[in-house]
Amino acid sequence: MPLFDANNAAIYYEIHGDGKPLILLHGYALNSIMWELQVPVLSKKHRVITIDLRGFGRSSCANEWSGSAMASDVTGLIKSLNLTDVAILGFSMSGPVAFRVALEMPDNVSRLIMVSSILPSAGRPKTEKEIKAQNEELEILKSQGPEGWAEEMGIWEGPLMGAIFKKNPGAKSIWERMFVAHNPDYLACMMKARLNTQSNVNWRARLSEAKQKTLIVMGEQDKRFIDGAYHLAKAIPEAKLEIIKDAGHMVNLEKPEEFNKTILNFLN
Repeated sequence: MPLFDANNAAIYYEIHGDGKPLILLHGYALNSIMWELQVPVLSKKHRVITIDLRGFGRSSCANEWSGSAMASDVTGLIKSLNLTDVAILGFSMSGPVAFRVALEMPDNVSRLIMVSSILPSAGRPKTEKEIKAQNEELEILKSQGPEGWAEEMGIWEGPLMGAIFKKNPGAKSIWERMFVAHNPDYLACMMKARLNTQSNVNWRARLSEAKQKTLIVMGEQDKRFIDGAYHLAKAIPEAKLEIIKDAGHMVNLEKPEEFNKTILNFLN
């Protein structure tokens, strides 16, 4: 089981295939198992590296969790593997993580892909409502474990995720195995550390600094984040926007064939 020593955390990763490196980063509450319908296809032409970000799946957390910490983990792994000409893909929460890595390593990262991405932080302090919600989420995890937490948080049948199994019933087994792979202690550690995390940098204002050719991918029905996709496409100089029809937030699981083709066309 390959683990990268990030000093205060052990980061789990896997490598599949050969060719130019492609790093896949998952979203919040998920882990690298979300890419099971992508890895066999993309690894035919690329060296695909999947990572469990700190606190998720098989990666520990220590007492630090933030976008900067996750970006540092990824840049450290890139250096340790001596990777160049890297394409990095961030999904949802990790879209801004991939963006930070691209900013920090312009000589190593040649392509940036942001899928169903949230916008980077604008550097504002947390609201009381956000702090309350994060505390409640931690208490749910403590009392009900990962499966109960996922159900209470709407990760099974919520507005962002509920459409997956209707469009692709085969994705349900992936979803189930993804939550079995979570370590409750690592998740709790992540949530505790998150409560102490504040973003003081307006990363959103730095979108124009990205030098890489960039692909923004969004599901047509992802109403919560689609405005953000247009913002990213406009703000990043070398960005191209692809909207995948009849897909929501989990576009890679809802429309895997179209998604894989879109990624490969961009990389080729």
